[in-house]
Amino acid sequence: MRIVSGEMAPVPDPTLLRALHSAHRWTEALKSGTPLGKLASSEGVSERYLARIVPLAGLSPRIQKDLIEGSQPVDLTLERLIRMTLPLAWDAQEKLLGIKH
Repeated sequence: MRIVSGEMAPVPDPTLLRALHSAHRWTEALKSGTPLGKLASSEGVSERYLARIVPLAGLSPRIQKDLIEGSQPVDLTLERLIRMTLPLAWDAQEKLLGIKH
């Protein structure tokens, strides 16, 4: 739970940044033919966790930019992202996650 009061300067969430970076790296490895189990083992994570993080590589460029800059909605956490079924359409993702531009 976060308590938000007043104006906040954008601060990137290190957990979200790490997950986004991993999602891109793991997606490339999977596209190159690395089996999911072997990749998970080499990264020291479970196959289930890896499979939940990889879809973050498909987030809209605007969402990814907001995550990198720390300007995403305050309630947008890694846990929230990996628990939801994200639409493939980028505009639908942005609407669902409350990204305004």
